[in-house]
Amino acid sequence: MNDLELLEKYEPVLRFAKSERFFPMAVEPYLEMCKLFPSGPKGAVETISHLNESLVDHMGELKSEQFYLRFVNNPLGDSDAWIWWGAASALGIGALGWFAGLMGVEIALAVSLTAALVIFMVASPIRLRIIPAAVAAFFFIALEIAPILFFLHPNRTIGIAVEYLVLLPMYLLILFYMSVRTMKFILDHIIPEGPGLVMDMLSQATERIAQDAYHQYAKILEKDQQPVYYGRVLHETDKANNQWTILQYHFFYAFNDWRLAANGMNHHEGDWEMTAVYLKNDTPYAVLFSQHGAGNIEKWETTSKALDKLGNETMHPVVYVALGSHANYSKPEVIRSPSMYKPGRLQRILFRLDGWIHYIFMLINPSQKARQIAIKELQAQRTHFFAEDAFIYMRDEADHYVVSLPMELASGDGFRLGMQGDNLREGVVKSSSYLKRVMSDRKTTRPKVKEWSRVLLNPEPEWVQYKGLWGVKSMLKEESGPPGPKWDRPKKDQPAVNERKRWGRPLDWLEELENSAH
Repeated sequence: MNDLELLEKYEPVLRFAKSERFFPMAVEPYLEMCKLFPSGPKGAVETISHLNESLVDHMGELKSEQFYLRFVNNPLGDSDAWIWWGAASALGIGALGWFAGLMGVEIALAVSLTAALVIFMVASPIRLRIIPAAVAAFFFIALEIAPILFFLHPNRTIGIAVEYLVLLPMYLLILFYMSVRTMKFILDHIIPEGPGLVMDMLSQATERIAQDAYHQYAKILEKDQQPVYYGRVLHETDKANNQWTILQYHFFYAFNDWRLAANGMNHHEGDWEMTAVYLKNDTPYAVLFSQHGAGNIEKWETTSKALDKLGNETMHPVVYVALGSHANYSKPEVIRSPSMYKPGRLQRILFRLDGWIHYIFMLINPSQKARQIAIKELQAQRTHFFAEDAFIYMRDEADHYVVSLPMELASGDGFRLGMQGDNLREGVVKSSSYLKRVMSDRKTTRPKVKEWSRVLLNPEPEWVQYKGLWGVKSMLKEESGPPGPKWDRPKKDQPAVNERKRWGRPLDWLEELENSAH
């Protein structure tokens, strides 16, 4: 049995969440849309030495790791829209100023500024959802404050008695009601977006970039309709003289939109993940899953396997891919706690803050029903208010979570990729039980072909040698694109780029995950 046949025999079946937007793809169409940029002095020198060459086409020749790819190459929005806005504003101000004088200029300026706000809302590099919410909150506040001028200047026509004994009490009641509604709106729609907003402002992979990346990937799917994995077959011998065959399946995704898809912790262009099947003396031993730069292990006997159309168990492990983050799990998993993952200190602070914001909102929520539901859920679960898992069961009557902490959702209730058989007997959970409908039912574009296209990585293609990032470099490490499947991310104390342990020393990776599992 040759390498390709061996890979095909054990190739995994991937199950995605219902609202997943990105699937394993070939790297070539991604690279065709990318531009390559230097990220340091060594990269700048190499760029100058390759001025007459396409760096993306010759990326394997680059010796330095100081480069990054950029998939979405219009980060400031549609410049044509701003050009048309400027020209139309100038013409409008001139025309109305000519015909209507100063009043016409004021009207034209008001229309121009409104149009600029709309364009900014569409093209903004910061978090999109907060802009219309902030505008609505500003409108509510203006409605509350505007009548104050009326009461500061008594109206003799109406009469002071009517104004202060009738209209003022009515206004105070309306003011109280509007204030409560405004505060609820701010707590419900603006403050919870705060941590994500800060992340977007520090990141080069904002919510709008995530949306643009989805549209670009959808265009790629129109031509390249078959998912791809990159396979490697390695043969190793351990100290006890056991013969190991390691089958690696590398998956490339155009974008990680974890924060947008499931209130997760990061966004970044490009995403490399993998699953590996380990054969010990030609017998399946374990399946290893990549998860956020680390991994997990499942012994072969307990691994979920796909069934054929007759209901018989096959040799294909079923892998549950987390929504947005693309981390791989052996079973349907839903994890709602900041402790699931330890990124940089800033990210952890932001998402702990996110949980506390929702906790405070629960206590002062103007909606008595929502507050009572949340408190009863806490009491029923006998959970301490300050525990990290205190918010797990807080759902309202519409099945939406009252508190929305970062979530890893490997539900498996969406697109299924790989060997097709008795798919209905595989375990799944419903995404809509954990996400608001606007998220679980969001628009997706899926590959039309459900079977794998297989590409061997031996011999290694040129792009494997590229040591730079497969996405934009950001101020936050977890918001930067990842290194390729072969290379590890450089560390502060070790600036040199080294091979990933799972690539060059697969038995050491196996030992590490086995030790961490005990």
